[in-house]
Amino acid sequence: MRRLRAGEWLAGAGGAALIVSLALPWYGARARSETLTGFESLSVVDILLTALALLAFALVILQATRDTPGAPLGAAVLTATLGILGVLLVLYRLINQPGPNEFIDVRWGAWLGLASTLALAAGGWLSLANERVRGLPPGPEPELRPTPPRIAGDAQP
Repeated sequence: MRRLRAGEWLAGAGGAALIVSLALPWYGARARSETLTGFESLSVVDILLTALALLAFALVILQATRDTPGAPLGAAVLTATLGILGVLLVLYRLINQPGPNEFIDVRWGAWLGLASTLALAAGGWLSLANERVRGLPPGPEPELRPTPPRIAGDAQP
């Protein structure tokens, strides 16, 4: 857990909040208590958002367990890129909710879904921006050698 940086923590928290938000009410009928969760109301988008949350968890696990930066860097690239697409999908579903607009309200779970998707994308971006590897011991100090003496016939550069 020492290897996790702020970007991975933010992406993991965003992924967990995204899955929780999909189980909360996203839409409801006006003047009624009937609501639909993200899993109930979104046809394919809920599967894509769940896969995006799992990708954020993979970023956290890869950064925590790998000594080399290759796999965590690849997961960070995918998390940042697909996170932006996830934000666009959630924004689309907020603007174009299912059913006629005069009868359907957007509920607080959808707004939490937007915030968590933004956090997930920002976490992937921060993970990319911070390339240092924490938790690994420093490498050996290079051996310092003296400068070779100049030969009298060499030209000066």
